[in-house]
Amino acid sequence: MHELLERLGRGDERLIGMCRQANRAWSDFLSELNGADTGTLAARLGFFQPTFQKIFDSPSLGETMMAWSGFAALYDTQNGWAGNIERARQLADAFAQSNCSKEVKDEARACVISYELEPGRAVPAAKR
Repeated sequence: MHELLERLGRGDERLIGMCRQANRAWSDFLSELNGADTGTLAARLGFFQPTFQKIFDSPSLGETMMAWSGFAALYDTQNGWAGNIERARQLADAFAQSNCSKEVKDEARACVISYELEPGRAVPAAKR
């Protein structure tokens, strides 16, 4: 997150395109694996990690943005999860089970907290 904020502060306009590309990558990934079990999703996440390091042209920023862009692809600030809550919870479990780097897993855990996806919590409202 530090690198993201630093680059934004310096006016790195390429980040908009990178985020757009990451959103498309997640949409394709989740569509391709629609109906897959959590184990399959977890296994594929490890192979998906290098995609984000390439998109963001940085191993560290790619690790940071992989999880955040994944959950962001499922969430809408106006409509909340809009039917994607179970998929988001599955993604949270898949990240925890995956062989992604510790950094990616730590960011995924931060996403789970931020998006209020902890087990046993009620479906969170849209954040406005």
